[in-house]
Amino acid sequence: MLKDDLIERSREVKRVLWITLLLNLMVCGLKLGYGYATHTLSMVADGYHSLLDSTSNIVGLVALVFASRPADSGHPYGHRKVEALGAMFISAMLFWACYEIASSAWARLHDRQNPEVTVYSFLIMVGTMAVNAWVSRYEHRRGHELHSQILTADSAHTRSDVLASLSVIVALVGIKFKIPWVDLAAAGLIAIFVGYSGYKIVLESLNTLMDSAQLDPREVVKIAMQVEGIDKCHSIRTRGNPAAIYMDLNIHVAPQLSTQEAHRLTHRVIAKIKEEIPEVVDVVVHTEPSSPHED
Repeated sequence: MLKDDLIERSREVKRVLWITLLLNLMVCGLKLGYGYATHTLSMVADGYHSLLDSTSNIVGLVALVFASRPADSGHPYGHRKVEALGAMFISAMLFWACYEIASSAWARLHDRQNPEVTVYSFLIMVGTMAVNAWVSRYEHRRGHELHSQILTADSAHTRSDVLASLSVIVALVGIKFKIPWVDLAAAGLIAIFVGYSGYKIVLESLNTLMDSAQLDPREVVKIAMQVEGIDKCHSIRTRGNPAAIYMDLNIHVAPQLSTQEAHRLTHRVIAKIKEEIPEVVDVVVHTEPSSPHED
């Protein structure tokens, strides 16, 4: 990926995060304000969930400041792993939200305060759920288009908010029919949604931080073998993240080729791989002479 492409990608990711931040702040204010006013624990819990959406947007923006920096002598592979670290921080906030929601539910068991439900309670929850559904789809689509872990992690976070809001609506119906314990059950369900989202983000981020393979080696072999003159391709290793993949591999060529001819074939393989897989930013090839005993 060229420097200009990296800058443009970073700009687009930031634009998505700013849009979702403003929408999340609006949603958060509505849920927390009316939830506290009516003593509805499930709505308050969902409001804190939305507050974490806003916080994760800010974390994403800060992480991108570092992740968008080009490679330098001290960091020859760039700074893109900062995005994975930012996603890990988002997951930590999700786990913290689980604790806060559970603590509030425990306190409510001893408080016995009856929540108040009005038509505005339903209007706020339906309206904010619609906003969250749009934000989640928007971030998910743009995250895959831009290969951004920050956006895909944040879309999962927001998607859990949609499910949480649905459980709040169920709780409001229960409260309306004089079944107050439904409010506590909904708050517990929200905590599970939040925790599961954090768990998935941790797994995805660890894959990047631990240099997990990014491509199927068979796909790389198939591409390399399309170059005329390549007898064999093996020992493929890939790492990085979906937006920036680093690769090394071995190829075998005819032993009678001159160094210059072998070098030319090597560069043809590199060019072919980058053409077929645009996310590959660097390929290191070890070229060997073929053995007559090879299959």
